[in-house]
Amino acid sequence: MAYGKPESGAMDASPMEQLLIWLREDLMGELQAINQYQAHIDNISDPEIKELLSHIRDDEKEHVAEITHLIARIDSIQQQKFASDHTVAPENRVVAASEENKALTVGSMFGRK
Repeated sequence: MAYGKPESGAMDASPMEQLLIWLREDLMGELQAINQYQAHIDNISDPEIKELLSHIRDDEKEHVAEITHLIARIDSIQQQKFASDHTVAPENRVVAASEENKALTVGSMFGRK
């Protein structure tokens, strides 16, 4: 699997690698949006605007969690890294180490919507 500079149109990427590239690019965008909203929140004094931007920022954080979980389901190496996270207790890991959390493959995704 190629791990370099993300390129939306990587010519030599398999369909699954291309999907992971796109998801990681999406993840980077969500993280950048969180930082941008937070910077605006920190520099705006109007409580109503701060509240609205905080809500939007928190939606972006939800998107980060959703994309992260999806990447972990698709990328078996990423799944292993989350499952073996030594920085938190097993019950608090993003992905639990179990047979139920098998990574998706291109073949296993056929027919899914």
